[in-house]
Amino acid sequence: MDYQDFTKRKIAYDGFVKMRKEILDNIDSIKFTDLFTELCTKALAGDCIAQDCVAYFFNKGIQDRLYPNYDYYMKWELLAGANGNEFALEKMEFFLNSALEAIINEEEILKRALITRTITKDNAILVISNLLCESIVDKLNINPKDLINMKSEPEYYSPEKNRPYLDALENSLVDVAKYLIS
Repeated sequence: MDYQDFTKRKIAYDGFVKMRKEILDNIDSIKFTDLFTELCTKALAGDCIAQDCVAYFFNKGIQDRLYPNYDYYMKWELLAGANGNEFALEKMEFFLNSALEAIINEEEILKRALITRTITKDNAILVISNLLCESIVDKLNINPKDLINMKSEPEYYSPEKNRPYLDALENSLVDVAKYLIS
């Protein structure tokens, strides 16, 4: 785990809206395939805004083009969060909430983290969310290159589909707490 620079929320949000609009405006165009391929190429290269946008499309699907896929959505969103996208981290906050509360409500962990790490009262939620996403990505061995082969069938959210992510979050809580107090 390592602290990293963040892509500010406004920059991430504006970039996300621009990329999404370009794709959606060209659904019926011959340019669609090239645009979506370009978006995925950026995401594979580590562009956290493109990763967030790809996550969006796997969450919502694209009519007659791409089925929703919960697993791909979560993996791309976690990658975007692990890579410091503040807008993606904001969207992941509900999922991360139990772990965030556990760390923030534990006064000793927070006190030590404020003294020993690059964490302040103003950025604590953001930094801890980022560390949780990074740890989940590591625990689940999420690699963007493994997400290239898109499944042709829709896969929607279910408690069973979410279980590996919740287990990884629970295991990450311990690692992030140890990291923050080390």
